[in-house]
Amino acid sequence: MSTRYLISGGRLLNPHQDSLGPVVDILVVDGLIQEVSESTIECPDAEKIDATGLTVMPGLIDAHVHIFMNEMNIAALAGVPQTYAAAKSTKVIREMLHRGFTTVRDVAGGDYGMRDAEQAGYIESPRLFVGGKAISQTGGHGDFRGRAESDFGCACCTGLALFSTLADGVPEVIKATREQLRLGADHIKIMLSGGVASPNDPLDSIQYRNDEILACVEEAERWGSYVCAHAYSDVAIRRAVLNGIRTIEHGNFVSEETAAMMAERGTFVVPTPIVHEANHRLGAASGKSPSSMEKNERVRVAGLNALKVYKAAGVQIGFGTDLSMHTQSFQTEALRLTASVLTNADVIRSATVVNAKILRQEKKLGEIVPGAHADLLIVDGDPYSDISVLVDSDSKIIAGMKAGAFFKRLPSLNVQ
Repeated sequence: MSTRYLISGGRLLNPHQDSLGPVVDILVVDGLIQEVSESTIECPDAEKIDATGLTVMPGLIDAHVHIFMNEMNIAALAGVPQTYAAAKSTKVIREMLHRGFTTVRDVAGGDYGMRDAEQAGYIESPRLFVGGKAISQTGGHGDFRGRAESDFGCACCTGLALFSTLADGVPEVIKATREQLRLGADHIKIMLSGGVASPNDPLDSIQYRNDEILACVEEAERWGSYVCAHAYSDVAIRRAVLNGIRTIEHGNFVSEETAAMMAERGTFVVPTPIVHEANHRLGAASGKSPSSMEKNERVRVAGLNALKVYKAAGVQIGFGTDLSMHTQSFQTEALRLTASVLTNADVIRSATVVNAKILRQEKKLGEIVPGAHADLLIVDGDPYSDISVLVDSDSKIIAGMKAGAFFKRLPSLNVQ
């Protein structure tokens, strides 16, 4: 027996526009949007939702999460069983969903098991697109060993929730890429510069040779997949673009010249300014070492300015947060922070249709059109004029639907 919902009376938020659209009726049948019309839709056997005075919009997408990053010290994951990390992460991803994020892309750590559990309905979760272990060179951003440690460990042998895998030289990079694809990765993550959290590498360090990067990209593309790259410095970003990387993660120190190259080649960027702001606000409570906090301040100051550079160049800007379990409460605050530089409409587009492009899910996610997945939010207010409608998700998101099933319905919602 089919499941049908008829949502009527709400104004439609179309992310391709800069203001709210008309009042529409939306018919949801078996998890998909079947019809969107300014005229009355007749469907006697549908459960009727009266959204009069409310806004109906696509569910949000976060394109940079780490569902297993549930320790304040990332290196501590090397001692956490993957089963424990998975159990702990179910709380994190459920909270993401209830903030309005109906889809997330994990870019280091999350695996096919969590994705398959979500698809089977065993966990309450956003849709998951996972990249498995990030690929890092020895001493790179994915190498969290202390100076005195020699053995990195093997996630497949130990069953531990390791964030990354080490690979040096073209043959090892090819093997590591193939291994993550074999394990069901939707995309591949490679580390191409220093980072904030990693203990050994300078922030400006340039990681992997060109032939190693190209080997990773070619293997992923042969599989029908793509590569996203951790890159902070302008040199690292430029090398990523020239070697065919599809999405740049962070990208804080980009130059105007490199941004122009990205726009020309269609390279996406997923900035994550909220993680640096969260660390700044929490200070020592963030769990970061003094050296990491010093690096954090450098990238925090540069990150918001980079948004201006990307927009001026015409780069397609996605939306990501990069938060750990201990900073997840900042997830919707990322919308407000980004909107302090870009427009509200820009931010909404980034977190819907642009991220859907990154996921190669155009017309399926990120907008309310016939044939799309019925992932939508009914919100009290106009996010175009007031982004806090999405930031204050507990009270302002009146209802949330994923795959045609409500995960949230406040008592104030009029259901007939």
